[in-house]
Amino acid sequence: MFKRGFATYKIKNLTVNIFTHEVVFIYVGKKGTYIKNIQKRRIGLYTRIFAMCIFIGITFFLIFTAVPSGEASTDKLAGDNLSQAIAAAENEADENIKIYSSNDVNNILEDEKLKNDLLLSSKTDYSAPVNETPLKIITHKVKPNESLGSIARKYGVSIDTICGSNNLRSYDYVEPGATLRIPNKDGILYNMKEGTNIVNLASKYKIPVEKILAVNNIKNPDFVSVGELIFIPDAKPFNLFDGFLWPVSSRKINCGFGWRRNPFNSEYMEFHRGIDIAARYEAVKATKYGQVTYAGWMSGYGNAIIIAHPGGWKSLYGHLSRIMVSEGQYVKQGQIIAKSGNTGRSTGPHLHFELISGGNHTNPRKYLK
Repeated sequence: MFKRGFATYKIKNLTVNIFTHEVVFIYVGKKGTYIKNIQKRRIGLYTRIFAMCIFIGITFFLIFTAVPSGEASTDKLAGDNLSQAIAAAENEADENIKIYSSNDVNNILEDEKLKNDLLLSSKTDYSAPVNETPLKIITHKVKPNESLGSIARKYGVSIDTICGSNNLRSYDYVEPGATLRIPNKDGILYNMKEGTNIVNLASKYKIPVEKILAVNNIKNPDFVSVGELIFIPDAKPFNLFDGFLWPVSSRKINCGFGWRRNPFNSEYMEFHRGIDIAARYEAVKATKYGQVTYAGWMSGYGNAIIIAHPGGWKSLYGHLSRIMVSEGQYVKQGQIIAKSGNTGRSTGPHLHFELISGGNHTNPRKYLK
């Protein structure tokens, strides 16, 4: 009859119910039903012992309080005398014991069991309050000598959040006087476009639909109009802008894509599969979001990096003086991955840059912005 959180012991008119946090005594007498609740502080393996001790104690209490002082002998408690003792105890019930009709007893037991089941349920476990800060979008005008890093620190958000929310093309430079939209929490701001919906955005950025709807206070995802500004919490920009970013700050091309004379032997013609950009030991950035699939020495190209991009594209960076990423690493568009240099077969410091689409080399100059 014993199970966790609820057990019952009964002898004649006296019933003891053991719950998780209390013991309930029920005595059914001639004048009504007496119920007494006792809070139980300790529970566990000794519940049975506790219950029996209480049970025996109450039984003797009822018996001895029914017998006048000085007459407590064994022959007084036999046969009809026991019934008289219980009746006497009934008449001298404690004032704190409430009297119920016998019809209410079952309902009381059911209520107690329901309560204790809830107390044991995880549904009633404590959970810390969630202090969700309402979304707020701040407008910031860039001052001279301000950097994205200093602006991000000022507002307590990441550089990704600022770049992704403003379609910036660089992680390390922003024009003085430019106006930035900065949300007060990490994520990106997105202007809804034709053919785009909340479900698509959630899938693209791997953010739960419910989270996007909640932070934007959207009741129905089907009623979001084109041009409406949506905040995608915790999202990171895949690319700063559509297309391919110049990998270095310089735009000067020393040698273009196509046929040329071999720089080490002018008697031979060769097809140059990339472009050589003038760059003297400066930061090299990822042209687009992707995964580093090679980072190391590449014979005549010296220290080199290959990044694989979504859509079947690859980019190659050669003659590097320093490599700052590792194979398998994912990089953002505009992220610094290396420093240009003069390693391998090179006639001087520069960056050799290639773009490959579906296995075919293309002229990078056509795609760089």
